[in-house]
Amino acid sequence: MTATGVEFLPHFADAPALGVLELSSIARGVQVADAVVKRAPSTLLLSRPVSGGKHIIVLRGPVASVGESMQAGIHAAAEKLIDSLELPMAHEQLWSLLYPGFAGHVRSSRWENPAGDSVAIIETTTVCATLGAADASAKVAPIVLRDMRLAVGIEGKAFYTLSGDLSDVEAAADRARVVAADRIIDLQVIPAPADEIRGRLIF
Repeated sequence: MTATGVEFLPHFADAPALGVLELSSIARGVQVADAVVKRAPSTLLLSRPVSGGKHIIVLRGPVASVGESMQAGIHAAAEKLIDSLELPMAHEQLWSLLYPGFAGHVRSSRWENPAGDSVAIIETTTVCATLGAADASAKVAPIVLRDMRLAVGIEGKAFYTLSGDLSDVEAAADRARVVAADRIIDLQVIPAPADEIRGRLIF
């Protein structure tokens, strides 16, 4: 448990890398999942269809292994690849949001949000864009990633929310704009959330 009250999954020193492949074909997605695990000893965390007819593959492992697996996956995906993400050192906050994010629900229910905290909501066209932007947000400023929903039940889109001091939230939002670029659908910063939604932005 951290000082912010958010519980993170263990961050294994020997498996810091995250790889994500986002495809437009479910059948090709299964083939790609087979290809990535045969190429290198990465751990296949997820291989599943999501909303919008997409197929998502998520890998974790040593940097070199994930890199090799991603190369094999991108090659096998070919024209069916929508987006991809490779993070050699994924921020620890991402790991605890991956499974709730793909389960189709968020995890912010009634977290304590002091009156001074600001929030941001970042919505993107792809899962890879949200994960990459969230990683960048957490690395550029001492914010807390609060919620994440990844493609399930929202037509294949994705979003995440974060909280912190206004200056930190703005810095994190600015970095997200750069990383997600034209894959951003919308990005909103709320300097002083209303009491009715403070501590549970999505409910």
